[in-house]
Amino acid sequence: MFCYTSRIQSQLSIGHRAISCISTSGFLSSKPRGPLKQRCCCQFHSDQAKSSYDVIVVGGGHAGTEAACAAARMGANTLLLTHKLSTVGEMSCNPSFGGIGKGHLMREVDALGGVCARICDVSGVQYKMLNRRKGPAVWGPRAQIDRVLYKRNLQAEVFSTPNLTVRAAAVEDLITGQVEAREGHGMVRGCKGVILGSGEAIMSHSVVLTAGTFLRGSINIGLSVTPAGRIGDEPAIGLAKTIEDAGFKLGRLKTGTPPRLDKRTIDFSQLPINYGDSRPSPFSFMNETVWIKPEDQLPCHMTRTTEKVAEIVRASLHLNRHVQEEINGPRYCPSIESKILRFGPRTHQIWLEPEGLDSEIIYPQGMSVTMPEEFQVEMMRSIPGLENVRLVRPGYGVEYDYSDPRQLSPTLETLPVRRLFMAGQINGTTGYEEAAAQ
Repeated sequence: MFCYTSRIQSQLSIGHRAISCISTSGFLSSKPRGPLKQRCCCQFHSDQAKSSYDVIVVGGGHAGTEAACAAARMGANTLLLTHKLSTVGEMSCNPSFGGIGKGHLMREVDALGGVCARICDVSGVQYKMLNRRKGPAVWGPRAQIDRVLYKRNLQAEVFSTPNLTVRAAAVEDLITGQVEAREGHGMVRGCKGVILGSGEAIMSHSVVLTAGTFLRGSINIGLSVTPAGRIGDEPAIGLAKTIEDAGFKLGRLKTGTPPRLDKRTIDFSQLPINYGDSRPSPFSFMNETVWIKPEDQLPCHMTRTTEKVAEIVRASLHLNRHVQEEINGPRYCPSIESKILRFGPRTHQIWLEPEGLDSEIIYPQGMSVTMPEEFQVEMMRSIPGLENVRLVRPGYGVEYDYSDPRQLSPTLETLPVRRLFMAGQINGTTGYEEAAAQ
């Protein structure tokens, strides 16, 4: 996530800029902008539509909801723009939060007034503190989450936050122009608002982008490629081009998701069980306990891959575009194919995690896969406990644009570091590269 800001940025603390992940001051190049696409139906979750805001946040996922709520808490008149109101706060892939490293990050955001940790404490189905055999500094809080509960509770928080308007609309372009620089350094080229897919312009002092996997996103299953940020949602094509035309350097990242399994077709009797803590620890510093009783927590089960899994992976490589390209590029959530290719036929742990109290869907943690669906079925049925499993939805890979983090200054702004700013080197990408080198 990153944002383009102008005058309002001088009023924000470093801590709240960190909440927004990457807060920025938008110096943009003067490259021409492409034509706008006329699409998108708009919906509101507010009393009255406005044409100007202090802060506009683009994207209603984890980062977007945190950024929007942070700005609104500080008194800024904030607009959150997302493709669908129904998907605000939706957990796109993994039905869990926290773990080693990520759990620490969640608590840091919580200490700054964030919402995610508090919502986890009223939406989890199993809570566990990892690494307890070591010192407290490396403990990692983790929670399995009920997808439906989490989205319902988070939407209740977001939609009732003062100073925050939520609207369903696609952002296709950024409005740029001369804005006043901080600390009396004259006028610079910056961002002044957004243009929606409908052509409507909305002005603001600050624009925060939290696009996730949607910037020119594509879904890969086997050799099939479908433009999408996730299944059922369109990618952000125009916005990606706008960012590029503004002079920012974009790259491509890959991630993936496992198939979803029908709980009723799994034989849990032969699998090791993993229970939650007898005294669950809440994520949020604001809470002393979590919402669920210890004895009501749902268990997880563990299984392992087999040599047959490795055989199927190798047999399907010629039909797997995502993994062929993945070998030469970075990605999150390494797929089972890449694990087999890198580490050989040794077995790998697979955690079978419930997606909710009333859900019949199981999430096989560690089985991210992008091979054709028929191979996925064969592979899953070669794993102990899954011999008769039914796939509710196949796994798939996602490829999307990201902004090179070396374009950030130490204050997490998308502009050259302060000494380049003072020297007036604010155009193009040369300044970014010089800043990174220094």
